[in-house]
Amino acid sequence: MMGTVVGDSIVDKDATTTPVSSVAVVNDTGISSSSEKSLKNYDADVTENEEFSSEMLVSSSQISLDSIRFMGAGEKKNHNNNNDSSSSSSPRSSSLLVKKKNRKSADELKLVSTNTITSSVVRDSMLSELTINKINIKEMGLIGREHEMEILKSCYHRIVLYDEETEVAAAATDGEENGRERRNAPSPLSQQSNNVSSSRQQQQESRMAVHQSNAMVHHQKELVFIQGYSGVGKTSLAKTLEKETTTTKKKNNKQTGAGRTGAIYVEGKATNSNEPYSGIASVFGQICNQISKNTTTTTTTTIRQDEESSKKDNVRNHDDHDHSMMLRFGSRLSAALGPATKILSDLIPELEDLLKATTTRQRQSSSSSSSGGNTSSHHHHHHHQSDDVENQSDFDAAQKQAKYAFRVLMRELNAVFSPIVIVLDDLQWADESSLKVMDFLISDVQNLNGLMIVGCYRSNEVDDQSLLLKSIRSMRKKQERFHFRVSDIAVESCDIDSVNKMIMAMMSIDDENRTRGLAEVCYKRTGGNPFFLIEFMVMLQDEKLISYNLGLLKWIWDEKEIAEATMSTDNVVDLLQSRMRKMPANVQLLLQYAACLGSTFSASTLDLIWREQSIMGTDYTPDTITGLLEGVVSSNLVEACGGKNNEYRWVHDKVQEAALSLSDIVSPEFQFEIGAALYHSLDGNALDEQIFVVVDLLNKGLVRKRKEFAKLNLRAAEKAKKISAFHSAATYAAKGIELLPSDKWTTHRALTLALYTIGSEVELALGHSETAEIYSNEVLSRKECTLREALPLKMAKSLKLCTVDMKYKEAVEINLGLLKDLGVKLLWTRATTPLQCIRTLIRTIKTAKKAPAPEVVLEKLGRMRDPKHRVIILLLSRLCYACFWSEDHFLHILCICKIVEMTLQYGVCEASPSGFSSLGQMTVILRQDYRAAASFADLALAIQKVFRPSRESETIFLTHAFCLPWTRPLQQFLAPAAEGYALGMRTGDTLFAMWNLPLRHIWLPYALGKPLGPMLEQCPKILSQMEELSQAEQIIPLRMFWQTVLNLVTTPVSKNVDKLEGDIFSSEGFTSKAAVNVGTIHFWQGELLVYYDLEAAAKRAIKDGEKFANLCPGSFISLQEVFHRAIAVFAMAQRTKKRKYRTYANKLANRIDGWVRSGNPNVRHYHLALMAEQAALSKKYDLAEERYKSAISLSARTGHLNDVALINERYAEFLQKELSDERESKYRLGEAIRFYEAWGAFGKAETLQKQL
Repeated sequence: MMGTVVGDSIVDKDATTTPVSSVAVVNDTGISSSSEKSLKNYDADVTENEEFSSEMLVSSSQISLDSIRFMGAGEKKNHNNNNDSSSSSSPRSSSLLVKKKNRKSADELKLVSTNTITSSVVRDSMLSELTINKINIKEMGLIGREHEMEILKSCYHRIVLYDEETEVAAAATDGEENGRERRNAPSPLSQQSNNVSSSRQQQQESRMAVHQSNAMVHHQKELVFIQGYSGVGKTSLAKTLEKETTTTKKKNNKQTGAGRTGAIYVEGKATNSNEPYSGIASVFGQICNQISKNTTTTTTTTIRQDEESSKKDNVRNHDDHDHSMMLRFGSRLSAALGPATKILSDLIPELEDLLKATTTRQRQSSSSSSSGGNTSSHHHHHHHQSDDVENQSDFDAAQKQAKYAFRVLMRELNAVFSPIVIVLDDLQWADESSLKVMDFLISDVQNLNGLMIVGCYRSNEVDDQSLLLKSIRSMRKKQERFHFRVSDIAVESCDIDSVNKMIMAMMSIDDENRTRGLAEVCYKRTGGNPFFLIEFMVMLQDEKLISYNLGLLKWIWDEKEIAEATMSTDNVVDLLQSRMRKMPANVQLLLQYAACLGSTFSASTLDLIWREQSIMGTDYTPDTITGLLEGVVSSNLVEACGGKNNEYRWVHDKVQEAALSLSDIVSPEFQFEIGAALYHSLDGNALDEQIFVVVDLLNKGLVRKRKEFAKLNLRAAEKAKKISAFHSAATYAAKGIELLPSDKWTTHRALTLALYTIGSEVELALGHSETAEIYSNEVLSRKECTLREALPLKMAKSLKLCTVDMKYKEAVEINLGLLKDLGVKLLWTRATTPLQCIRTLIRTIKTAKKAPAPEVVLEKLGRMRDPKHRVIILLLSRLCYACFWSEDHFLHILCICKIVEMTLQYGVCEASPSGFSSLGQMTVILRQDYRAAASFADLALAIQKVFRPSRESETIFLTHAFCLPWTRPLQQFLAPAAEGYALGMRTGDTLFAMWNLPLRHIWLPYALGKPLGPMLEQCPKILSQMEELSQAEQIIPLRMFWQTVLNLVTTPVSKNVDKLEGDIFSSEGFTSKAAVNVGTIHFWQGELLVYYDLEAAAKRAIKDGEKFANLCPGSFISLQEVFHRAIAVFAMAQRTKKRKYRTYANKLANRIDGWVRSGNPNVRHYHLALMAEQAALSKKYDLAEERYKSAISLSARTGHLNDVALINERYAEFLQKELSDERESKYRLGEAIRFYEAWGAFGKAETLQKQL
């Protein structure tokens, strides 16, 4: 006798989105204990196509709990063969597990005898609660994707492996708890002990640095692009990484404790709109939310945009750790970016909330501990609001500033979570700003933590000339140089076998032959597209073309009927719309309103529109939108994202597309009405946050030519420009101009001028010169155009010539013309410029010496208030820059003098620090008045403190590389140089950032005689930054230094040791005629000659010794260069006794003596060494020995390892040749070798070793 069907069940409200693919069968097999436990969470309903009576049930079989089997694997093929099952059924009383109506707790379930079951149990209303008769659609898109999943997982496991290895390495030196943070902190040069007993350790470190500088760096970042048609499962594939991060997190918790942060998964989605940074901003916002919510310490740290809220027990007992983490993150980010955090907080509201919370806690902590003291050293900049013309953006700097800000944010987030997995969907719609941020993040060699970015895009919606594919090609080219790996995964539609497997899984059937015919029909209708297939199957069930027979306990269908009934089904949008049209009218309208808002939307925005438009004339309650949204979520059309704004997103962009075209109501006028509703309902701050959404809606609609809408586009353009989204800014400016009336210059002059001006500026920033020229001419061609109105446009053009086009001579002429228009005649004539320059410089130096002391300069001079004067200063500053690079030296000096004179006359301004520091540099070069130069530098630094740090990097470099080294210890400049680098990157002044970076890590350490190993380690890192930032001016000197050090570390192969030949740099191919490059190569060639061939070095010094000083005047490198020249010439004077060497040597010694008398603290050991050489040359041997020893002692105390070695080498030669003291000579030579090794010059040490 056939077994009797009992039916399946559902347990909770999630059953519709997470259906259970299980069936219950009455036969002769007992139920397992695990299945019995599962059954307690489910309803048991008796149902069939006909109405059963209790007698029929009982006579059919003696039903018992043990006789119910839960089948997770699907239908069994032997169901129809159990005709005699009643004879072997359990004798226990039959019962069913039933959940009483309106009861939810498992405790309320009870066993009910089957003879009490009546036909009311099987009412049609109960069918809606079943899950056995509903297809399972969860994760169906992954069937047949095993190969693609393996590729994706292998990419993730690579960064996990890298992260674990570096974590172990960091823990070995810094401790497990602080290892990750220290990896992201700026790496200072190692502090070397003056005790020479550490030389062997330093030798090992230096050799390791040489190896590392030539070794391949691990790829700690992965960039994966998943491409395919819409609906093939790209997003589902990417989401498999969420489980991987869960596994990594649990593993880390087991190994290191729950208090440790770990992997994190976040996802964002680009939108098909003009909104800049779409998707990227939400990703960062999610991570900031995770820090703010204090949920980073236990279980799985997994975030999605559909995340609702974090469980409270995730943060229990971890408040102290979380608050500490939040404070550490906030304070580090603020310290690293300073005012530049505003760029990020404007884009990421969650970051702004986090920083506010950090500030509040810092204040509470400060007030509870001790009073006084500023919490941040970066708060000393008091911004001065100036005229719009003066504050005109340097667009190149603005983009670099935004780039640096995003990188620093990711570094700090990566110091909390590692690895970070970011999934960005629908990249075919991504704006240029978002793609650039992807590039910024993945190519950041200073972020040493694990980062994986997965980008999904529709391959059929992009071509070779698309913005996306151009960006991908660009990133692919740089992957080796910037140490990341690019992988591609192409996802195709499923083949017939995979479609069959998906249908089997959806229907819990394990007989592939049974579903083959249905699979063929579905494959023909859907083309194997997984998303289309799922919707097609849902439609078949909704239309009862497939159904689950509870009597037969299996799915039934008619393939021929399905094929005929679905002939008109063309695409998935049709299927979705068919579903939507069966929903209530107010739900349909809600979907259409939500679709207009984009890929994501908030409940509060929908609620606002609903109230504003009085939808459907229904009574409004605060829960109206919430209730409707719950319905569409349960229908699997949208999903909740969570967040402070209670956001939602479409489960697929095809769902949004279907909603948009659901009816004719979604017209341009409809979208305009929504935008207008938002515009009139949102207050100032709220409107500013949603400005892009509102303006996009208005612009898509039938926006009328009205002043207010043109003004809104101007507002959007200004915000986009502020965050360096110049493409978006240009679009908004163009639309605003389009909305102006024909009599715009008469009726709306100010608005018209503003739109054309910003349009010209951003088009120039994008390199669209023709469009910019059109906008510019529109303004400049008007007769009533004033100089003040024309200035921004002309200045924008001159700025672009300098910073983008690098046409410096053209920029010089434009700026001179603008100054002339403002009444400033800078030149007498070109012919008299040299004479005018000398006279003006002498006069300005004399006047500047009378300037107030640094501590009272602001009080005495005050601020420059006149806008015209500030514009003149700005123009002079830009002219100064153009003159420097066009090598118009005399005009450059005149500009500097004019800036200083105007500062002393009218007050200080932002250009004043640069003016005074440049004047100090000129004072050193032309007047050798070192004390005056130092006073000018102090004035520059004092004035800089009260202005925004836009030019502080320049001021720091000029003062510490040219003005102060003549009177202050070089050791004091390491920290300012590091700050100058950070400030330059923060403000977009990458030019001086890249001068400060090698100053900190190369030039100063080399001059101070620090070990060469750490400098070698820094070379590839610095080079990668310079190459990325296209700072060609600094790359050549860096390569020269790098090759020089390699030649010192290893024994030179060539007899011509000064040729600088090697893999890093070759002097044979050197063709640059730039003064700084010619002077620099001369210096490094001289360095190699001093250490390897003193005779050649002396001859070269006699021939053209002043070449470096003439080509690179004022540089502190001159201190060392002059000393080494002197050492070489004194050595030849001793050996040859020729007058020319002795005369020239004494001349150089006198120069260094003059530096000592002027108070230079950096050359005292040089002075003692040359005094020893002079004494030896004069045969004052006792005095010579005393001074050699004093020079060695002072060099050792100041840490100049190279000079200790060099002076010992000279002392050894003196002892051997003049005193014939072989024993002491060998000892001193041994000391020289030991210190050369401690310095890292193993090649030089090996050369000396042969003399022993």
